[in-house]
Amino acid sequence: MSTTPETVTETLQTGLVSDAQSSAEIPVLDVGDYLSGVPGAREQLAPVLSQALTQVGFFYLVGHNIPRTVIDGVFQEAKRFLSLPLEQKNTIKLNDVFVGYMGDRQQLGRTSEYYEGHTKPDRVEAFFMQRDRSPFELPFPNQWPEGLPGYRETLIEFFEAMEDLSIKLLPLFATALSLPSDYFEPFFPKYRNIAFQRLSHYPADPLEEGQYNSSPHTDGTFLTLLATTDVPGLEIKPKEQDWIRAPVWPEAFLVNSGDLLTRWSNGRILSTPHRVRNLSGQDRYSIPFFFLPSPDTVIECLPTCHEVDNPPQSEPITTQEYLRWYLEQNFTQYGKFEHD
Repeated sequence: MSTTPETVTETLQTGLVSDAQSSAEIPVLDVGDYLSGVPGAREQLAPVLSQALTQVGFFYLVGHNIPRTVIDGVFQEAKRFLSLPLEQKNTIKLNDVFVGYMGDRQQLGRTSEYYEGHTKPDRVEAFFMQRDRSPFELPFPNQWPEGLPGYRETLIEFFEAMEDLSIKLLPLFATALSLPSDYFEPFFPKYRNIAFQRLSHYPADPLEEGQYNSSPHTDGTFLTLLATTDVPGLEIKPKEQDWIRAPVWPEAFLVNSGDLLTRWSNGRILSTPHRVRNLSGQDRYSIPFFFLPSPDTVIECLPTCHEVDNPPQSEPITTQEYLRWYLEQNFTQYGKFEHD
């Protein structure tokens, strides 16, 4: 594994990655043995994951077995599409089923307590896709650009690799929550779970005062896996800390738990606020993969996450109902907001 020595001190011995220019200490999970089926690996990793989810809400995932060529390929395609003229990108505008191209200044994260009432939409453009093929009929067909041979195939390859990885991580999450290892399996059936893949471009343009590339927010997911390049910009706000810069580590996925898992776990699992400020003077690209249960899954307090003196804090809600609310709050296609 290689790192970026200018910004990252990486020690698998201590299980932490820290940034020399911030107080960030983000746990590391090496899942190589776990994914290879080494006996006891799941049980050994579960306490580390539990601590990461309850103390930080983020961790670096290494040993994931997704080839570097697959990751590099999807970044190349992101740059190829997002560098096209705006008129061409707008032929597949983001629609009401949330697939296609989202132009600059069409996002404003308003669901987080750190929203702070700012009104300047984010400086970011993105391409969104969902599952593209299945043995069943797909309800939400993707929108694909014309004239980019290989674009669709490369994105599908990455999406399917990320979906497979996410499903393989579920027993580890269940064990970390003191649940049977197969507990989450019925809620995330292959081809029936909800997953979004986003290709984001944060321009090198200077930001105005009070403006972000991605305003402070929490993800409305079970988990998010983020692939990045070596251009910094992501900042997180761990519990009882100020904003800190997440160290750059392109070989790892940066994983965070989301609002839906926080709700499911009765607040036990963190959904840590994060934001993007691209101050590098370079174009920045990132590719998050958002993973949620099937639409009809009822999100109600997990059996290991409530007691007599800690009753369920939220009413049951389906994944579909929750996701609709989240999208209405944060994107112009749903909840309209004024552009300054």
